[in-house]
Amino acid sequence: MLKKSTLWIVVALITVFSVPARAADLYWYLAASMSKPGREIVKIFNQGHQPFTVILITGGSGQLLSKIISAGKGDLYTPAAMTYAAKAEKLGLLKSYRPLIAQTPVFALSAGGRQKIHSWSDLGKPGIRIGLGNPKTMALGKSYELIKEKLGPQSRAGIVRNKVVEAVNVSQIISYLKTNIIDAGIAFDSTAKANNLTYIEIPAACNHTEIAPLIRLKSEKNAKNSSLFITFINNHLNIFKKYGFRPADSAP
Repeated sequence: MLKKSTLWIVVALITVFSVPARAADLYWYLAASMSKPGREIVKIFNQGHQPFTVILITGGSGQLLSKIISAGKGDLYTPAAMTYAAKAEKLGLLKSYRPLIAQTPVFALSAGGRQKIHSWSDLGKPGIRIGLGNPKTMALGKSYELIKEKLGPQSRAGIVRNKVVEAVNVSQIISYLKTNIIDAGIAFDSTAKANNLTYIEIPAACNHTEIAPLIRLKSEKNAKNSSLFITFINNHLNIFKKYGFRPADSAP
């Protein structure tokens, strides 16, 4: 008769070898501005007993591109602006892409900022604390560089004078706003809505809509798995809409 300790070892071995091996994890690099709907989509997918697990990595669009290069691995990449698709292609990382989400830059306001800022011109008033983005790490940083060129000299000078921080990603901007470190910060309209923040629109003549692409990377481990998860994302665009995001095909 087998001893109890030996019996447990046999049972453990039977259990290990009877469970089918899971496929390799799928890595999705997602811009911080879309982290809320992204986390929910991944949670639902992973709870559905899929044959593989999706690992979500969030951060500034430029930060994520650097991580993909340094890690030498990744399956999907969703930066906040189409310019990063061109960068990925130039670096030989892009396999294919499709437009996913449309987002428009705005200036989101903190609780304190709402008491001081009521219009676009108020951003240039003395004493207003503004957060902008680093153009090397953050899609919104690059977006503002384009917007700035179209602003009148007075608006441009006022915002430059009032800048107190330069964030590496939009999550940092949101954190500064929620803790009242800044009065106003560059963000996307969708991100402001997702975080229940009031915002000031940038004059339409100076602004533009950014399209966030869903990129398949050449380093993807399993094309079938990538296709399965992309289909899942497309079938759950209602989650993006729930947080105030617009599918790219609805962009004006």
